[in-house]
Amino acid sequence: MPEGTINQAVMTPYEIIATVLAVIALVQPWILAAWKKFFKPLKVSFIPSAKIKLYYNRSGAYIYLGGVIEAKNRPAVIKDISAKVIRQCDKAELAMDWSSFMVPVFQSVGGNSITTSEIARPFMIGANGLNPIFVEFANLDTQTVDRLAKIYEKLTLESKRISNINTPFEQAKDQLQAIPEYQTFREELLENFYWKVSDYQIELSISHSDNKAEVYRYRFSLTQDEVSEFKKNIDVSMLCELSLLYYQPTNFTVFQKAFNPLEG
Repeated sequence: MPEGTINQAVMTPYEIIATVLAVIALVQPWILAAWKKFFKPLKVSFIPSAKIKLYYNRSGAYIYLGGVIEAKNRPAVIKDISAKVIRQCDKAELAMDWSSFMVPVFQSVGGNSITTSEIARPFMIGANGLNPIFVEFANLDTQTVDRLAKIYEKLTLESKRISNINTPFEQAKDQLQAIPEYQTFREELLENFYWKVSDYQIELSISHSDNKAEVYRYRFSLTQDEVSEFKKNIDVSMLCELSLLYYQPTNFTVFQKAFNPLEG
């Protein structure tokens, strides 16, 4: 070989192919990760349980809803869940935000399986898995909430004043119902009672990590017999503090209603 020349190695076709395959194998995980993160869309879906629970007590009207959430293609952070119930006969709305978000936790303690609940908000759900949720909603109308608090604060003070070891429960109940404010409060609560004979529409909104909100709509109905039974919760609520002072049971009616999804 003449002095000053450089020996340049030339790759064989097999070496070129092997190099290309090695590069592809090296970058493939990064390509897949980028595809899932930036190109494959996130879809958050909610599958409700068969029935919704309707409540009325000293907190007013609210609902409790269970089901599962699924994040398709990649994980998601559930930032907020809100609900709005619309009474169809007069379009009166009951706007609510989540009150408690209970996530079932399965543990093994001493070899025994137990189930507890954790309250988490916000929380993350894994990709392509079903995550059970049970959501209780609270009324967002601060004016209504404040008014209920004042009514039951007065009834609580009167119940404590009336209750006495020498006064039987039935006599104490008559005394509480005889105070000037009692009948006025009762008429006000009856007038503002949300659950009336009507069809209802629920709009459930789930906000997640893509700064989007998925909205689901459902419907159910209440009959005259159901509403009449439901209104008994007003008297139970008004006597609740007195009943507790006398260790009497307080039985609130809770309706479980089947509901159907609305398209669109």
